[in-house]
Amino acid sequence: MSGLKDRLRRQIGDPRSKTPDPEPEAAPSEMLQRLRRLHRPSRPRPREEAPKERPYLVKPFRRTDVNRPVVEPPRIERTEVSRAGTACLHGVHRWPAEHLHGSIAIGDVLRVDGPAAVLLSGDADLADFDPTEALFFDLETTGLLGGSGNLAFLSGALEVHADGAATLHQFMLRDPTEEAAALTLFVELMERKRFLVSFNGKSFDRNVMADRFTMNRMDPDPILAMPHLDLLHPSRRLFAKALGGSSLSVLEEKRLGVHRHESEVRGAEVPERWFEFLRTGREQLLAPVLDHNAIDLVSLLTLAAHLVACVNAPGAKLPEPRALVAAARLLIERGEAERGEEVLRLLVRDNAADPVAYGAHGVLAEHLRRVGRHDEAVVLWRRMMRAAGAADLDPWVSAAIALEWRLGLPAEALELIEDLLDRLTATRFVPELPELHRRRDRLKRRVGGARRGDPAPSPRPGTAGCDVRARTAGIGG
Repeated sequence: MSGLKDRLRRQIGDPRSKTPDPEPEAAPSEMLQRLRRLHRPSRPRPREEAPKERPYLVKPFRRTDVNRPVVEPPRIERTEVSRAGTACLHGVHRWPAEHLHGSIAIGDVLRVDGPAAVLLSGDADLADFDPTEALFFDLETTGLLGGSGNLAFLSGALEVHADGAATLHQFMLRDPTEEAAALTLFVELMERKRFLVSFNGKSFDRNVMADRFTMNRMDPDPILAMPHLDLLHPSRRLFAKALGGSSLSVLEEKRLGVHRHESEVRGAEVPERWFEFLRTGREQLLAPVLDHNAIDLVSLLTLAAHLVACVNAPGAKLPEPRALVAAARLLIERGEAERGEEVLRLLVRDNAADPVAYGAHGVLAEHLRRVGRHDEAVVLWRRMMRAAGAADLDPWVSAAIALEWRLGLPAEALELIEDLLDRLTATRFVPELPELHRRRDRLKRRVGGARRGDPAPSPRPGTAGCDVRARTAGIGG
């Protein structure tokens, strides 16, 4: 009974109640201790103080080679601009036409006219291209993959003026909710232009912008329909083999004379810096990204000018023989066959044993075959045979076909195939051997029939039936 009274007194707070001593708590089990450690709340990280100045101002540029001055990024003032119910940062900077970016003046971009743009791209829609009516653009995004999750947090654009000066615009988001303002400002710039110029923009930047327009209920068709000069494709054709790569950084270093600071941000770091900026609010994290984007855009101007100079005067602007072969091939494909042939003739004067000269022989011979100048093509193929022997079957077969069917000389074609088979039999087996034997047997029957009194086959119209081994005029020696 006393126990019940004590419990009631404790419930009503009676001081006369006797509070029993607490029982000693049992030690927690090992499993319970592990669970407590796993679910222990983490301590909040202390917020880092943002430095007052940009890193490149704290750490000055170090020019280790006076002959390779580092290109410094512009100092851009940014203001907040409102559009579409939100606001973003807008940075503007203007360069005069005589400003040197690396070894090329910005104003040289005025030389990129319609014929040059068509020559570089093969796109007839660029026939009336004018750099003052073009928007040069480059994006910095949250990733390299496409899709709705890829946000362009920095949109950079350059416009060229009639005097050769250039104005840079950068639209930067401080938060994803500011995207509508940046897109609207970009559209306002684009509506004043008729062309787009980029580096890999046809495959990436343009499509990212179209996706972002769609996500913000804006029309993506204008940016997709606007004539677009993508400088990656002619750069790759001219320089990929000659320079070992065709990225913008390789072209800057080896062709444009642009040398960036050793602390230049890498492309892979750009998304990282954006996400870290969202977490911490440290604006200096994006300063190198803004600088990187600005230099990319100015390099886009000077690269366009340099590419035009290379195709207009390849002999003077392209010291690399491989680049000369690529330029000649490009000229021939774009309808400038005479100029392309002139470039190739400079190279075929060298010994065909040189790999680059050997390739030039092949390109020129194929061009001559296409235009019906088979006798000249055979001369080049014979040089290739002497240089490579049986290691390359193409010149042997191509010459045999031309001799038999285009020049009406099956006996010389048979002589070539028999010579080739002798070389192959003495060296190795190749998959083409059965076909070569069939070709030899057919030629023997044809030549044998002609020797028994059949009329000799006449050459095709527009060809000569003389011994082409004596025809060396106009081939370069």
